[in-house]
Amino acid sequence: MKKIIFTIAAFLIAQGALMADGKISAGVTAGYQYDTGNLSDKSGVDADTEQNLSIGAAFKLDMGFLFFRSGCEYSHPVEKGRVYNRYTGDMIETSLSFYEVPVYAGLNLPIRGYGFFYLGGGGSYIFGTGYVKTDKKNRISEQLFGFGFLAGVESEIYNDASFIFEWEYMAAASSPVASASGVYDDYCIDYTGNRFRFGVIYHFNRYQ
Repeated sequence: MKKIIFTIAAFLIAQGALMADGKISAGVTAGYQYDTGNLSDKSGVDADTEQNLSIGAAFKLDMGFLFFRSGCEYSHPVEKGRVYNRYTGDMIETSLSFYEVPVYAGLNLPIRGYGFFYLGGGGSYIFGTGYVKTDKKNRISEQLFGFGFLAGVESEIYNDASFIFEWEYMAAASSPVASASGVYDDYCIDYTGNRFRFGVIYHFNRYQ
C-alpha cells in the first residue's frame, strides 16, 4: 500500500512540475525546401532542382520540459525540376505540391534570457499533388506518412507572442507515379529532405 501511495504521490508531483510553465500556442509559418523530389540524388541526372515555398498554421503545446507540435502546411513549387540529359528516359519535368500535417513531440529546453530550444521526433502525414511530366503530364495523388526529426527555437517577442524558427528532416517516398523508359522505369516521388520554417505564434493560455 505504501508503495502505491508513494507512486501516486510521485506522479502527481511530476505532473505538477511539468504543467507549471505550460502554455498553448498557435500561429502562422512560412517555409522553404531545396531540391524537392531529390533530383540531385539520382545518379547520372543533369537537372535543375525543384524549390518550394510553403505557408501554414502551427499548433504548439508546452508542458514544462516537454512539447507537442502539430499544424498544417501547404508547399508549392516556385522553381520546377527540369531534367536535361534524358538519363531518366521520358521524364523531363517535376512540379510537386503537397499538404503536410506534422506530429512531433520531444524536449523543450529553456535558454535563459532568450526563450526555448526544442528537439523531438515523430512524423508527418503527406498528401501529394502536382505532376511528373514524361510524354504527358502524370497527375499525382498520393497519401503517405513520413518519419523525421524537428528542432526549433522559440523567442518571446511580447508577453503573449513568440517568434519561431524550425528545421525539419523527414523521410518519405511515394509508390510509382509514372512509367518512364531509361534507368528509372517506375518513377517514385521522394519527399525526403530538409525543411526550414519561421513564423509567429500567439500564446492563448498560460497555466501556472
